[in-house]
Amino acid sequence: MRKFSARPCPHRPTAAWVSAVVLASLMAGYAPTPSATQAPQPPVEYLSNALDWIETHSVKSSMVDWGALRAEALALAPHPATTADTYPALEHVIDEIADPVTWLSDPEEARLQSHFGLGAIMPEAVIVEVQPGGPADQAGLRAGDVIEAVNGEPARAQHHTAWVDFGVGDIIALTVRRVGQAQPMTVTLARRAVSPQATPTGWRHTAGQAGVGYIHLPAESGAGWRYPTLAQQVLRAADASAVCGWMIDARRIAGGNLWSYLAAVGPILGEGEVGGFVYADGTREPWAYRDGKVYWNENERHESIVEGPLFHPKRTGLPVALLTSQATMGAGELLLVAFSGRPDVRRFGEATAGAPFLQFHTVLSDGAWLTVSGARAMDRTGQIYGGPIAPDEAIGTDWTNFGTEQDPVMQTALAWLLGQPECVNG
Repeated sequence: MRKFSARPCPHRPTAAWVSAVVLASLMAGYAPTPSATQAPQPPVEYLSNALDWIETHSVKSSMVDWGALRAEALALAPHPATTADTYPALEHVIDEIADPVTWLSDPEEARLQSHFGLGAIMPEAVIVEVQPGGPADQAGLRAGDVIEAVNGEPARAQHHTAWVDFGVGDIIALTVRRVGQAQPMTVTLARRAVSPQATPTGWRHTAGQAGVGYIHLPAESGAGWRYPTLAQQVLRAADASAVCGWMIDARRIAGGNLWSYLAAVGPILGEGEVGGFVYADGTREPWAYRDGKVYWNENERHESIVEGPLFHPKRTGLPVALLTSQATMGAGELLLVAFSGRPDVRRFGEATAGAPFLQFHTVLSDGAWLTVSGARAMDRTGQIYGGPIAPDEAIGTDWTNFGTEQDPVMQTALAWLLGQPECVNG
């Protein structure tokens, strides 16, 4: 296994690190605070070293004409006076690689540790999540609201993702339209450091003698070490009387910690190898779930810790409905890959963001933050993933009714589960 951190927001200084996620907090405008790990470099050397790093670590570098692309980049910054003068050259390379995982954060963006407490996705610029107690929540914004303008300008995507870019300013003005209201409203939000609350929730749906367990997995940012414990408490409550199927809602997993998710729903996922990473040189590193523990290339992950007894389903091997959206990204997509190839699994919703990768990160000498897709995901059958994951049944998410009885994705998935033999026959 690559000897780097697999935390989503690593803070320890290092020349390069690895994350089995895409940052969940990208949606909130947060990035970790990387510290420069090299002595200041002359701009020409800085650019050359950054290009070398991308070529070496990106799993996509073999898919472009690297010699020509490097020449184009150097031509865009022939005589850089500052490291900032090289950013257009690096952005050109990133644009050619073009995936949601590969981007450059300048030093100002990389230092952000506060956010506005919401996430919205393009092209509609619809708000998909509002963090409880955050600035957006206190301003009265809701999931399903549509952002018409950010500081008077049309909303635009951040990096190569579908997430709305709120910029690096400390204050933003949003023009927002709400379903059922004739006129848009304008709210002003100020950045604030808010601890992410990642608490899995769920319930049991009973139809006649059949019961279906539902769990909503929010994005886990790496700070919530009790995440698997809380998730298994939800599962145990739903299965107090044996369920006949499970619904796992991954529509808001915009990153976070893969290992926490696998530990959380491992009892439903089942035992054995469930996927892995495939590097550019063909090296494969499997993921596994065994006896309540998660393993990366046979190394046990500390995220496996569950307080109290492990959840043991009353019935194993039950059908699973996975709920997906455009906001399902990074580690959320990796979770879907872990279920791929398992019998009786079906995906409902929208195609995912297209970032089922292991991220490689480095901090450049001026504090800029560079990240690339370092490995692709592989499911238990050996199929490799390098882009959006399509649903088996395509249904658009109605964010205004997310998680309610009017949620069309949930209702379609529930109907499928209740029609399976395990539910029909009891």
